Amino acid sequence: MSASMDCSPEAGFAPILHLPHELLFEIISLIPETSDLLSLALSCRGLSSQVIPHHIDYRILHIRTLHPILFAHLARRTDLARNIHEVHISEKHNYGRGDRIPSRLVDMATDGNSLLNGSGVQGPEGQRIIALNVCKALRCMSNLRSFTWEWNGVYYHQTQSHGTQRRQVVKPTSESRFEDAILGEVARKPTLEHFGLSGPFGMHVDGASVDNKFEYPVWHLSNLTSLELSGDTWLKASNILPLCIMLSRSSNLECLAIPLEFKHLPVLRFPKLRKAQLQLHAGATNNIDASATAFIENHPSLEELSWYPIGIPRLRKGVLPNLKRLKSTVGVITALVEADARPEEDEQMEASPVPVVQSQPTPPPAAMLTVPGAKAPKRLSMIQEAEEPEESIDDMEVDPEATPMPRPPLPLSEDDDAQPPSPSDATAQYLTYSEASSSTSILITPTITLNAPPSTPTSILSGQQAASRRQITSLDILSLSASTLLSSAPLCMDPAALQEVTIHTFGDIQDVISLADAFPNIRWLSLPAIHLPSSSPHPVPWTNEALLSVLPRFRQLEVLRGGALWRAAGSTSEEGKRKVHETLGLLVQLCPKLREVDHCDWFEKRAGYKRVVVSRDLVCAPKDVGMDGDIEMEEVEAISYSVRKPVVRGFFDVLVGSFS
Repeated sequence: MSASMDCSPEAGFAPILHLPHELLFEIISLIPETSDLLSLALSCRGLSSQVIPHHIDYRILHIRTLHPILFAHLARRTDLARNIHEVHISEKHNYGRGDRIPSRLVDMATDGNSLLNGSGVQGPEGQRIIALNVCKALRCMSNLRSFTWEWNGVYYHQTQSHGTQRRQVVKPTSESRFEDAILGEVARKPTLEHFGLSGPFGMHVDGASVDNKFEYPVWHLSNLTSLELSGDTWLKASNILPLCIMLSRSSNLECLAIPLEFKHLPVLRFPKLRKAQLQLHAGATNNIDASATAFIENHPSLEELSWYPIGIPRLRKGVLPNLKRLKSTVGVITALVEADARPEEDEQMEASPVPVVQSQPTPPPAAMLTVPGAKAPKRLSMIQEAEEPEESIDDMEVDPEATPMPRPPLPLSEDDDAQPPSPSDATAQYLTYSEASSSTSILITPTITLNAPPSTPTSILSGQQAASRRQITSLDILSLSASTLLSSAPLCMDPAALQEVTIHTFGDIQDVISLADAFPNIRWLSLPAIHLPSSSPHPVPWTNEALLSVLPRFRQLEVLRGGALWRAAGSTSEEGKRKVHETLGLLVQLCPKLREVDHCDWFEKRAGYKRVVVSRDLVCAPKDVGMDGDIEMEEVEAISYSVRKPVVRGFFDVLVGSFS
C-alpha cells in the first residue's frame, strides 16, 4: 500500500477507520513502540492524521527544566497526556539529551498565558503554579513507563575581587514540597519500569531524624527494571534502611546505577541484572573495592559494567562469565587475568565483611517499618488544590496561604511482619515533609544486621575454558595501551569477539598492525593522534602514509574515532581540511565498510566532536557504447560524506555513550 494512499471508508480500505473515534484512539494508544506508530501512520492519510499529532508527538518527552507552557498544555489536555510513556527532565544548560517537545496542538493563547502557566508570576506562587501543572499532567499519564530527572544545578559566577568565582547551587525546585509532590505522582504509577534521579534530590531527607515515617516518595518505588541514583542523599547512613527496603522491592532489576560508596553493595541480589554502573561520587579509599568486588561476584549475569576501582581488586576465578561490555581501568583487566590463571587450590577467599550500622538499643525494626492501617488513608505529599471542576482553568488559582489541617499522630502497627506497602495500596498513609519534621515523637533508627553474602561457587572450568566463555565485545579502559591489550586481553577473553575498543597510547606502528591481526573483528576503533615510537625520544603524530597502510588491515572497520586524521594533516585550516579530504577519499576505498570518522570541530552543547558521515549509494553510470550507439549501463558505488552533530546520549546507558 502506498504511503499516500487514500484509506477512507468510502474507498474500502482500512476497516479500522470505521471504528468510533474514541475506540480508535484507545487502540492506537496501546501500541508501545514509536517505530510501530510511524509505520502505522505511513500506511495511509487517514491514520497519519490521527497517529502523528496525537500519539507520536506525545509518546516521549525530553525537556530542559519544568517547561511552564508544555505542562500547562498537558494539564489542560488530559487526553494527550495519557499517551505519554516516557518523561525525561534535565537542567536548562544540558543539551546532551536533545529536546522532544510537542508543539502542533499547543494553544499559545491559553497555554502561553504567563499568568496561567506560572512563568509570569514572581516568587513562590509562580513556582507553585508550575509544580501544580506538572503534578496534574503526571497524574493523567496512566501509561508512564520511564521517568528520569537529572539536575546539575551548579553555576559559577565571576566575582569582582581577585578574579575568583563564586559557586552557586540551584535546586531542582524552589521548595522541597514541590519535589515531593512531583515524585509522589511518579511513585504511584503501577506501570513505571525505569526510574532515574541524578543531582541534589532528597537533600531535605535524612532518615528517621527528619523523615520519621519514611514518606519520601522514592522509598516507595517497586517493580522496577532500571534504576539510576546519583547524589549525596543515597550515601547518608540514616537513609540506608529505606533505600535497602526500596531495592528489595525490585528484585527483577536489569539495570542499576548506584554510587560506588554505597556500603551495602554486598547484600544486594538481583538475579536478572545485566547492566551495572558503580560510579565514585564523593571519594573514598581502596577499602570500598572489597564491597564492589563482592557485588560483582554475586551477579554473574552482568553483561555491561562500568566500574573504576581505587586499586587492583582481587576477583574470584570465573567471575563475570557473561561480560560483553566493560568500562573500567587496567587494574580490572589485570585482576581478570590473575583470576583465570589462579589454581583451584588457591581459591580460598574469605567472605567480604559487611558494614553494620551501629545505633542505640531500640524497639524491633518491624515497628519502625510498619505503615498504619486504613483508619485515615492519605496520599503521598501533594500540592493543595482548590475545589474546582477538573476541566476548568481556574483550578490553578489556589490560595497560596492555604495550609493543610493538622493531623493526629499515626499509631504504629504491632505486626512485626508488616512491610511498607506500595504507593498504589489504598491502605497506605503518608505524611508531608512538614508534618514529619514537626512530629514530637522521637524514633531511633534500629540496628541493621545484615548477613554476609554466601561465597560465589568456584568455577569448575580451567582458566583457558573460563576465558573462552567471556565474549567481551567492547572495551573502554582508562589509559589502555596497545601492548597491554595484546598481552593481557587474550588471556581473559575471546579475541575474535572484540568489536569496539579505545586505545589511548601505543609505541610503534607495528603495535597497531598486531592489533588488527590479533583482533580481526574490530569495527569501532579509537586511536590517539600521537604515539611514542622506540626510535624517538618524543611523541610523533601519524602520517598519511601510515594511516593508509594500517587502517585497511582492520577489515571490519566502520567507525574511526580520534584526531589521527587531522593531526596527520598538520592543521585544521582550510589547507588541512583539503588534505583530510584527499586522505579520506582514499581511505573510504581501502576500507569498504568505513562509514564515520571524527571531525576537527568541537560541538560544545553535546560535548563531543562532530562526525564525518560517509554515504555509499549505488547509481547507474554508462559502461560502454555499442556499435549501434546504444549505451550500456552499470551500477557503480557513489561515495559522498556530510558533517553532522554528535548523537545524543541515551538514557540508562551505563557506559555513558562510550561507543556512540
